[in-house]
Amino acid sequence: MSAALPGAYWRQWSASAISNLGDGVNFVAIPLLAFSLTDDERLLALTTLATFLPWLVLAIPVGTVVDRLDRQALMVAASVVRIALFSTVAVGAVDGWLSIWLLVILLLVVGSCEVLFDSSAQAFLPMLVDTEQLARANGLLFAAEIVAGSLAGLALGAFLFDASNGLPFAANAASFAVAALLIVTIRVRRSARAPRSDLTDDRRRGAGIAWLRAEPVLVTLAALFTITNLGLMFGQGIFVKYASVELGLDSVEYGILLAITAMGAATGGLAGHRVISRLGLRASVVVPFAVFGPAQVIIGLAPAAWIVGVVGFVLGFAITTWNVATVTVRQRIIPSERFGRVNAVYRWLGAAASAVGIAAGGFVAYATDLRAPFLLGGAITVVAAALFARPVLDGLAPERLA
Repeated sequence: MSAALPGAYWRQWSASAISNLGDGVNFVAIPLLAFSLTDDERLLALTTLATFLPWLVLAIPVGTVVDRLDRQALMVAASVVRIALFSTVAVGAVDGWLSIWLLVILLLVVGSCEVLFDSSAQAFLPMLVDTEQLARANGLLFAAEIVAGSLAGLALGAFLFDASNGLPFAANAASFAVAALLIVTIRVRRSARAPRSDLTDDRRRGAGIAWLRAEPVLVTLAALFTITNLGLMFGQGIFVKYASVELGLDSVEYGILLAITAMGAATGGLAGHRVISRLGLRASVVVPFAVFGPAQVIIGLAPAAWIVGVVGFVLGFAITTWNVATVTVRQRIIPSERFGRVNAVYRWLGAAASAVGIAAGGFVAYATDLRAPFLLGGAITVVAAALFARPVLDGLAPERLA
């Protein structure tokens, strides 16, 4: 029987669950708000793209900051700024002065805060739990994020948006306030704090990039992650219009469809560590690719919403299991004192690919139709698996993951 996770972990877990409830509300409400401001596929994709672009600019310098400053304080600061941002969106939506371009600008700042928060949180978790608990801790954290952010948040977001287009964003601001208060109460043992190396020396050498390049398996895993994100995000930016035009869904039905997909993701979070235990960490990094490509193709061809829901459930399960496996691999291989910088480079690559995928998917839909991005995205993930699955398996020797 595995040891109980410490109380400090459960405080972070609770903060994550509460803030992700707001994120889930936001996830369904932002596309609906954007769709009420414009029906141009390119601009709809741009609102999704705006939250990814900051990763391209900030991920690597933020990684250095995460390794030098208090990770807990950085998470609180990011939460406080997001309280102000979503309060602004709420007021602007209700009063009617919010434009699509102002929304994009606000989302760029939101994305910047997410870079700081997410980079700090992933580096903070190994300071709270033992190495052998990481897969379980990550899985439960993903499950909480998905259950709160998707199952509850999506349904609540659609309901609140129907009541008032500003309510979802006020709720999101409140969730960040509660999360910040919880994070403040976390106490980390001094022995668990990450050692810190010289900042000037690390900047001169580009320590994060250099360390990643020196680890062939992380280079290969990063390449797999990059191409996979590119493919998976092709349909993301225009999904709200695809659901409305191709599937004939209203705002509440759209929220339900997202919630069904999220149920699969939540199941992956709850059962992911068991799947990883049965398959092994190495295999769990590549087995989900048996789902990624075919699922996107089926979504692109599906004539009815129920088919998209079923396939989305399976796809959500596979994505979360894959996320749990790959995050755990990084946390085991990368030293704690360098985790912020090395992980920042890794995530920068994925974010860059996501941004390109979202933007390209919007232009593909504009030039062709709303189904084409899913078909093309599915083909891209198949190519990713064909190129990198075997090298990743070969590189992840069991002794590296101990």
